[in-house]
Amino acid sequence: MSHSYLIAGTITDKASKPLSGLVVKAFDVDLLSEDDFLGQGETASDGSFTILYRQEQFVKNVLESFTEGGPDIVLTIYDRNGTLLHSTTRRSGGERFEKYHIEISDL
Repeated sequence: MSHSYLIAGTITDKASKPLSGLVVKAFDVDLLSEDDFLGQGETASDGSFTILYRQEQFVKNVLESFTEGGPDIVLTIYDRNGTLLHSTTRRSGGERFEKYHIEISDL
């Protein structure tokens, strides 16, 4: 049976001002195989974003269904021009709901 997973969060600048219009991409980062793209979202006017994905996106075969816990999540954040602004550190063993607050201090 397949499970749904949700990543939700907010992105602000160093003054806690919400950052809108940013693209957030989520990946399951694997040590021994290619990283899995989980999905993407765009930040709203309040800096919030959501990314919904399914277990099949990071569990590719029967063996992985027994050995793979939750995804090891890395988020990458881009501006409207596609410039990479920030990458999160790897969050191992992602749960079915993961919440983030990301501050981008360079803006």
